[in-house]
Amino acid sequence: MVEIIYEQLKTPKSVEELHQRLKELGVKWNKAQIQLFLLMDSNIKKTGDLYSVGGNNLNTIILDIVDKVMDGKPVVPIKRIMEYVPNDITVSAEEISRIAEQSGKYKLHSNGAVLMRAKN
Repeated sequence: MVEIIYEQLKTPKSVEELHQRLKELGVKWNKAQIQLFLLMDSNIKKTGDLYSVGGNNLNTIILDIVDKVMDGKPVVPIKRIMEYVPNDITVSAEEISRIAEQSGKYKLHSNGAVLMRAKN
C-alpha cells in the first residue's frame, strides 16, 4: 500500500488528485484516511497544497537499489546489494535489511545475510 502511494507521489499531487488516482488503482481509502497518512509519514513533504515524496530520501534510494538488484531473483546476499550503493552514501548491512523489511516487499533470511522476497 505504502509503495503505491509513494509511486504516485513521485510527482506532487493534491489530496483530491491522489485520492482519485488511488481509487483508480483499487485503493479504497477515503480522503480523510489519505490526509492522515500524508501527515503521519515523515517521508512525505508538503509544499502549499501539494504532497510529494523526497527523491533523495535515504530509504527511497536504498529501496530502489534493492529493487534493482533483486529484480527477478528470489534471494540476494546483502553484500551484493551494498556493492550497488553509491560511494557518497554510507549505509550498513543492518540498515539495508531494515529498510527492505519495512517496505513489506522483502524479509531477512534466518542466516541474517540474505534478503528474500516476502510472500504475499
